[in-house]
Amino acid sequence: GETRIYRPRRGHRRASNRTDRMAAGTAVRQTLSANRQRVFFALWPDARARADLAQAALRMQRAAHGRCTQEGSMHLTLVFLGEVDEQIMPCLLAPPRSVFTSAFLLALDHWGCWAHSGIGWTAPSHIPEAMRDLAANLGGWLRSQGFELERRAFTPHITLIRKARCTPLPDAMTPVVWQVNECALIRSQLAPGGSRYQV
Repeated sequence: GETRIYRPRRGHRRASNRTDRMAAGTAVRQTLSANRQRVFFALWPDARARADLAQAALRMQRAAHGRCTQEGSMHLTLVFLGEVDEQIMPCLLAPPRSVFTSAFLLALDHWGCWAHSGIGWTAPSHIPEAMRDLAANLGGWLRSQGFELERRAFTPHITLIRKARCTPLPDAMTPVVWQVNECALIRSQLAPGGSRYQV
């Protein structure tokens, strides 16, 4: 059979299935807590891909100006949750195996700029079916556990530039390719210099 090597990145032991189900079942009913976490699921590029993306950002910046995304912060969001109570974290760190797909090759070979937000981005011209399935599986599982998610088309991209002028860009970017073997749950912390991310 097919080897499913796609797995979540996590910082501590997986909770028992029974605990996961109990935590997930109460996701919507959690009372507000002073200790909440802003989180999302994402693909986290490996070191080589991050370096290549940083070079693409610098090339884009020469045309569109703006501020480059820090190399260590580049990511591709799969599902954004927003703020959740820390008690729910064990559930989020232990999705069922059925959520995950096989590993896949991702080629970021297209770039552009959204004038309404000043975001310069890169994206795959072809979305791998495994990535599309992974995002759909994660969204379906989270909704089944009571999370309210945005309902809009999956448009995978990585932000290269913020506050861009969105002037015409150079010729097509050099593709950035990496073998995606895992996804990550990311904690986002707002700071004066921009968001800080922790896997």
